[in-house]
Amino acid sequence: MKSFSQIRNNKGFTLIELMVAMGIAIIIMAMLVGITNVAMGAWQRSRAEVRASRQAKAMLDVMAKDLECLVVRSGNVNEWLFARTEQTMPGTSNDRSTNAAEFIFFSAASDRYRGGAGTAADQGGDVCTVSYKLAYQDPLEGLDNSNSTFVFYRQLVDPRPTFDTILGTTDLRTAFMATAGNNGFETRNTASATNTKAKYDFVCENVYQYSITFRVDVTTVSGATTTVRPTRVTLGQNANASNVRLFGNRLETDAVLSGAMSATNAEIRTGRVSGAEVSITVLSDFGLNQLKTRKFANADAKARFLAEHSYQFSKSVNLPGM
Repeated sequence: MKSFSQIRNNKGFTLIELMVAMGIAIIIMAMLVGITNVAMGAWQRSRAEVRASRQAKAMLDVMAKDLECLVVRSGNVNEWLFARTEQTMPGTSNDRSTNAAEFIFFSAASDRYRGGAGTAADQGGDVCTVSYKLAYQDPLEGLDNSNSTFVFYRQLVDPRPTFDTILGTTDLRTAFMATAGNNGFETRNTASATNTKAKYDFVCENVYQYSITFRVDVTTVSGATTTVRPTRVTLGQNANASNVRLFGNRLETDAVLSGAMSATNAEIRTGRVSGAEVSITVLSDFGLNQLKTRKFANADAKARFLAEHSYQFSKSVNLPGM
């Protein structure tokens, strides 16, 4: 026969004990969910940053290679480089780019003749015309539709048509547009090894804005002392210049610099372009999709959102001696 004390020792959990255990379990689960959310957020941000850096590398490496092979011949009136802030920024009214530029120059590009230099496709020469453009469209179809994004394109005009119609002109943009500027964008229907028409080739996407800064060495003379100092001429709607044109015998720009690196327009126009820096902002996929539909209370709210969902990159290049 069981004693009373034995019966008491075999009893189950009390309601209070169960509630305490459930409370502890809930706290642990909440902590795990919180840790998981933090880890997932960090993973998503890391993934977005890796994708953005990959896009930036594709763009900056291509531009740097072309700029390092910049071709300029001095002692003539020909135009060798044209850069101007876009008159109409790409994008829609809700998600329009904040900065972009038309950029055309001559370069000894190694991928001329679609990589066929030295083969039967090579028609001789090495001076190509290079142009860059930021557009808002579907990168596959070349159209503005629901899949549109900010796409960065590069156009390469091979040496033969460059020599025939673009090289040696006093208006580079006009000559370029007449030869290659109206041929449109490369799409999956037009891209092929046998296609000889100059078209804009896809480089990367989600590039929300890009700006170009030229390093101009300005020479000032004070008595018997000659000083050479670097200045920075940046293209943009809110920057210190809207255009830069480099000729064989002069530099033309509307830049005026103030502050620590102040310089008059006359001083800049007599300077020497010695380098260039390209700065870009790459949006995350989430940021781009939100821009298409989200309504912001004001410009500051939009700026905070862009700062949270975008990444900035830049690259500097020393230009060949001129």
